Amino acid sequence: DKALPRFTIPWQWAGTPAVLQSRATDSTGNVQPTREAVIAAKGTINRYHNPCIQSWGVSPSGEVTNVYV
Repeated sequence: DKALPRFTIPWQWAGTPAVLQSRATDSTGNVQPTREAVIAAKGTINRYHNPCIQSWGVSPSGEVTNVYV
């Protein structure tokens, strides 16, 4: 399938903690599942192959880290 390397959204960061998420949709309409959906279906998540929606936390200082939502 195809992926877009860049994207923009109409959002301005106000300097407060925030969580950003990205989700892919393939050409057949399948979307990435939430972390909760994968755990409910599989019981655990393999660190090597994690199909979940990707989440990033943005701290007030602007530091970006991987987070689980």
